[in-house]
Amino acid sequence: MLRSLPTALLVVATSAAATAADLRLPAVFSDGMVLQRESEAAIWGWADPDQEVSLRGGWPGSASVTVSADGEGRWRAALDTPAAGGPFKVEVTAGEELVVVNDVLIGEVWLCSGQSNMEWTLDLILPAAQRSSRVNERTANADRPEVRFFDIPQTTAERPQDDCNARWWSASGAEALRCSAVAYFFACELQDRLDIPIGLVVSAWGGTRAEAWTSEEVVAGFPHHAATLERIRSADPDQYAEAVEAFWERVDDGRFWTRSFPSPDFDDRDWDEQALPAHFESGPVGDHDGVVWYRRRIEVPSDWDAQELELVLSPIDDMDETFWDGVPVASTLAPGSHAQVRRYRIPAHLVTAGQAVLAVRAVDTGGPGGFTPRASDDGRPPMRLSFGGADLDLTGPWRVRRGAPVRALPSVPAKEATDQNTPAALYNGMITPILPFGIRGAIWYQGESNRYRAEEYRELFPAMITDWRTRWEQPDLPFYFVQLAPYGYGGGDDGRTALVREAQALAAQQLAGTGMVLTADIGNARDIHPVNKWTVGERLARFALRDLYGSPETVAEGPRIRRAVPQGRELVLEFDHVQGELRAIGEGLGQFELAGGDGVYVPASARISEDGQGIVLSSPDVEAPSDARYLWNDAGYASVMGGAGLPLAPFRTR
Repeated sequence: MLRSLPTALLVVATSAAATAADLRLPAVFSDGMVLQRESEAAIWGWADPDQEVSLRGGWPGSASVTVSADGEGRWRAALDTPAAGGPFKVEVTAGEELVVVNDVLIGEVWLCSGQSNMEWTLDLILPAAQRSSRVNERTANADRPEVRFFDIPQTTAERPQDDCNARWWSASGAEALRCSAVAYFFACELQDRLDIPIGLVVSAWGGTRAEAWTSEEVVAGFPHHAATLERIRSADPDQYAEAVEAFWERVDDGRFWTRSFPSPDFDDRDWDEQALPAHFESGPVGDHDGVVWYRRRIEVPSDWDAQELELVLSPIDDMDETFWDGVPVASTLAPGSHAQVRRYRIPAHLVTAGQAVLAVRAVDTGGPGGFTPRASDDGRPPMRLSFGGADLDLTGPWRVRRGAPVRALPSVPAKEATDQNTPAALYNGMITPILPFGIRGAIWYQGESNRYRAEEYRELFPAMITDWRTRWEQPDLPFYFVQLAPYGYGGGDDGRTALVREAQALAAQQLAGTGMVLTADIGNARDIHPVNKWTVGERLARFALRDLYGSPETVAEGPRIRRAVPQGRELVLEFDHVQGELRAIGEGLGQFELAGGDGVYVPASARISEDGQGIVLSSPDVEAPSDARYLWNDAGYASVMGGAGLPLAPFRTR
C-alpha cells in the first residue's frame, strides 16, 4: 500500500472545541474574541432540537442564562457584559456537552467593511507609517495584544449564510500584519484614549459595490438590481446541476480514466508525483491542454471527526471537480474562474477521523493549467484543510495523472453569473454569518466601484446603512465612513467621482449618527490605494471619540460650505466648522470654479477673507457669479483647511 503523503504542517490555534458534534457555536464565538462591553451580548448556535442550552460568562457577577433550541436546533441567548476587562471564559452547556471559549476580552467592538482601501493590510503600509511622526512607537511596532480582529473570508452566496471559517487574531507582532490597516489605526487611536480592549470584525473585499453588501429585501427595491435578482432566482438550479453532472460525465473518456480514480481504495502507486501548487508545465504532465487528475491522502485529526471542514485550494486554471473519499463535493465551471481561489465546504457527514483521500479533476482549455502558485494573503497555507482555527497544510507532493486532451471536452454549461458584485452576494456571505454579533458601530471605506452609477448611490448608500442598522436591531448604530480620495481613473474626468462624493456627503447630512472622513489632502492621484492609512484611521476615531466616548471637544469635521453670497463681481463663500481660521495648504488656493446664470463653470481666483472665516472668488469671465464648486473632479487635491487641520469638504452650491 502507498504510504501516507507527509503532513507538511498542522497549524494549531487556540479555539473553542466541543466534546461532541451537536452543540456548536459559529466561528465568531471562538477563543480570543472581544465582546461588546456593557451590553446584552447576543450569543447563538446549534444544539439538538428543543434541547436546553445554558451559558455563563466568567466575569464577576455573571449569571447563568438558559434557553431552549427550536425545532431545528437553533438557539439564541444574551449575556450581560461588564464595563471592560479580561481575559475571561464563556461556557456553554447542553446536556453532557460543553463548549468553552477561552481568552475572552470585554471592550469596544467595531465592524470594519468596504472595498480594497479597507481590505489593505498593515504589512503593505507599515514601513511608511513607521516614518511618520504622527504614529507612536507602540503603534508602529504593532504592539497591541488587546486589539483583536476577526477577518471574515471573502465569500459570495446566493442565500444568507449562518457561519464562516475564521478566527480571532491578536493585533500584535506578525499576526497584526494581516489586519486591515485602516481598522488597526482606528483601534489604536481608541485604545490610546480609552485604555480598554478593542475588537475589530473585518469584512472587506476589493473592487466591490454597495449593492453587494445590502440585503436582498432592500436592494430589490432598486429597479436595476431587482432585474438581476429576478434572473438569478428564475434560473432552474436542478437543470443546471444536471448539465454540470453531464459535463463531468463526458469530460474524460474510457481511454483516460475510470470511475474509481476519486475512490479512497484506488491504487495510485503508478501515478507521478508533483509538488503543489504548480502548473502542469512545471511537472510530469508537461505541456497539456485538457484534464489532469490529482490525489492526496491526508490524515484527519481525531477532533475533526464529524465536523464540517473548509477546503482552500490555490486558483485552478481553468475548471475543477473536487471529491472527498470518492464523493463529489464541489466544482467550479464559471468563466474567468482561472484566477479564483477555491473555497469549498466538506460536509460533516463525510468527515471521519483517520485517513481520507482528496481528489481533484482539473481542466485546462489553453495556456498554463493546474494550480497557480500564489502566496496566501493572510500567511496561512495557500492550500489547506481547516477547522476551528487549525490548518492542515496541503501544499507539497500530490499524485498526478494526465487525462483527456482538450479536443475531447464537451461544451461548458452556462449559469446565470454571480460574483462579488452580485446584489446581496456579500451581505449573504460576509455579513449574515456575524448577525447579530454585538458591535458598537461600523466604519466603512467604499464607493470607487459605484462610480458607474453614481446617481443611484445617493439612495443606495443610505439604504444600505439603514439596512444594517435594522439587521443589528440598532436603529442608531454609529456609522462612520471615508469620502473618496483623489485618483485619476483614466478616460478623462467625467464628474462621476464628484457625484459619489456628493452622495456620501448627503448621507452624512441625512442620517443621524453618521460621520464622513475627508481624504482630499492625503490621497494620491496616481494610486487608488494611498499609503496614508494612519490618518484615515485617526480621523475615523475622532468621530467615535467625540460622539460616543466622552470627548465632545474632539474636532471631527473640517469646514463645510454654508452659503454663497454674491457681491458684485465676487462670490463670498461662508462656512461652518471653521474651528479658528481658514488657511491654505501649500501655495495658493486652487480647485475653485465659478458660474453665472448660464451655469457654465470656469476656474476662479480665490482668497481667504480678512476675518479668516470665508473665501472670496472671482473670475474675469463671470460678470455676475452666482454659484461655485470646489474639488469637482476625480484627482484634485485639497487647497484649504480649517483651524483644526482638517480639509475643506468638496462641494457645489447648486
